[in-house]
Amino acid sequence: MKLTRFLALFAAIATICLAETIDDANETQAQLEEITAQIAKIDARLDSDNNVWIKQFIDQRDFLALQTEQTQIDAEIKQLSNKRDSLSKQRREMLEERAKTLRIRLDLLSDSSAASPYDSVSKIDPIPDAPEVKNPFAIIGGFSYIREGSRMLREQQTKLRSLRAVIADEKERQALLERQNALLLQLKQPDVAAKYAETIALLTALNNIEEVLNTALSVQEKRFSANEAQIKAQIEGEISKLISIAAIAAVIIALGFLLKLVVKRTVTDANRIFSINRAANIATFFVIALVLLFNYINNIVYFVTLLGFISAGIAIAMKDWFMSLLGWLVIVIGGSVHIGDRIRIVREGDVVVGDVLEIGLTRIMLFEDITLATFDRNRRAGRIIHVPNNYVFTNIIQNYTYNEMQTVWDGVDITVTFDSNHKKARKIAKEIAAKHAIGYTDQTRKHYNNLRMRFNFRAVSVEPRVFTFAHIYGVKVSVWYLTNSYATLSLRSVISAEIIEAFNAADGVTIAYPTYALGRDSIAFPPPLLDDASFSAGYKA
Repeated sequence: MKLTRFLALFAAIATICLAETIDDANETQAQLEEITAQIAKIDARLDSDNNVWIKQFIDQRDFLALQTEQTQIDAEIKQLSNKRDSLSKQRREMLEERAKTLRIRLDLLSDSSAASPYDSVSKIDPIPDAPEVKNPFAIIGGFSYIREGSRMLREQQTKLRSLRAVIADEKERQALLERQNALLLQLKQPDVAAKYAETIALLTALNNIEEVLNTALSVQEKRFSANEAQIKAQIEGEISKLISIAAIAAVIIALGFLLKLVVKRTVTDANRIFSINRAANIATFFVIALVLLFNYINNIVYFVTLLGFISAGIAIAMKDWFMSLLGWLVIVIGGSVHIGDRIRIVREGDVVVGDVLEIGLTRIMLFEDITLATFDRNRRAGRIIHVPNNYVFTNIIQNYTYNEMQTVWDGVDITVTFDSNHKKARKIAKEIAAKHAIGYTDQTRKHYNNLRMRFNFRAVSVEPRVFTFAHIYGVKVSVWYLTNSYATLSLRSVISAEIIEAFNAADGVTIAYPTYALGRDSIAFPPPLLDDASFSAGYKA
C-alpha cells in the first residue's frame, strides 16, 4: 500500500517536473527565435545599405583565406612533385589547376584587400592649403575654397556617421549573438561561436578605424576652421581696401568733373575747353591707375626695376611709338597745337595743310581743306590725314592759328611790262588789298598787342604792303595783306580778279604775259618761269 502511494507521488512529481521542463524549453525556444529574428533584421539592414565597411571586411577575410589555401596547396604540390605514381600526379595536376584559380581570385582582390581592408574607404582627403586673398579677383577664390572645404568636411562627417551606425549595429548584433549562444547551449544545440568571433573581429577593426577617422576629422576641422578664419579676415580686408579705393576714385573723378565745370565757365575758347577736358580725363585715369598700383603691388621697388628693364627693351623695339607719346606730352603741355588749329606739315616734299580734329596719344588727325597747297600740289582735298606726334621732333609744323590767331599774311604777284607805270600799279594793288583786308587788319593788330605782352615781339605794321621787283619779263608787283587763316584761297581769288580788272582799265599799266614774234628774223623767247604763288608772269613784246 505504501509502495503504491510512493509510486503515485513520484509519478505526479515527475509529471510536474516534465511539464515545467517542457515549458522552459518552449520559452527558451521562443526567445531564441525572437533573437534570431532580430539578428536577421540587423543582417538585412547591413546588407540592404550596401555597406562598404562590411564588404571591405568580407573581402579582406576572403583574401586571407585564399592566401592560406594557396600556401597549403603550394606546400602540398611541393611534396607531391617528388612522387612518381599516377595518383600523386593526378592530385598534383588538380592542385595546380586550383592554384591558378586562386591566383586569379587573389589578383582581383589584391587592389582593395591586400594591405588593409579599410585603406580606400577610410582615407580622408587632406584639406588644401588656404589661398591668399591679395586682390579683388582672389575674393572669388577665397569663397570657393570655403565652399569646397565645407563640402569635403561634410562628406567626411557623413562617412564617419555611417561607420558609427555600422558599429552600433554590430554591437547590438554582438549582444544578440551572446544571448543566442547561451540559449543554444541551454537547448544543447550547435552554438554560433564562429559567427560571434567574426563579429568581435569586425567590431575591433571598425573601432580602430573609427578612432583613426575621428582623430583625422578633428585635425581637418581645426585646420579648416583656422584657414576659414584667415580667408574671411583677408576677404574683409580686401573689401575694405576696395571700398577705400572706390571712395578715392570717386573723389578723383569728382575733382576732375569740378575742374571741367570751372573750365567750362571760365574759358571761352571751345577748342581749349576740349583740350583741357581731354587732359583732365587722362590725368584722372593716370592717378587712379597709380592708386591701384600702390595698393596691389607688394614690392613696388622690384616692380619699378622690372618695369624699367621691360620699358628699355620695348623702347628700343617701339621707338617711334614712344616718341609719339612723348610728342603728345610736348604738344599738350607746350600748347604748340590745339584742336581746331590750321597747320601745315612738310615732310620729304609732301605738303599737308589741314584743320586739327583730334590730338591723340600717338597721332594728330587733320581734315584737309581746299587750300593753296591742294590747289598747286595735291589736287585733292577733303581727306582725313593722320600725322604721328613724333613729327614735332623731326619736322617743321607750321601753325596758322597759334595762340588764337585767326589771320595770316598772303600775297598776290602780278607782273607788268617795263614800260608800264609801276608806281600806279603799286597804288592800285595796295588800295584793293586794303579794302578787302581792313577787318582782318584791325583784328590782327589786337592779337599782335597780346603777343607783345607775352613774347619779345617787335612792333609790326599790319597794313597791306606792296613790293616791286625787276623781273626777267617786266616789273613784278607783289601785294601782301592779312586774311583769314581758313579762307586764304577765297580772298586771294577775289583780290586777284579785281586787280586784273583794275590794271586792264588803268592807263599806262599793262599786264605782262609771254608772247612770240613770228618772222624770218624773229627771236624765240623761252617760256616764263612761274613761281608757285604767282598769279602770272610774262613778257609782252
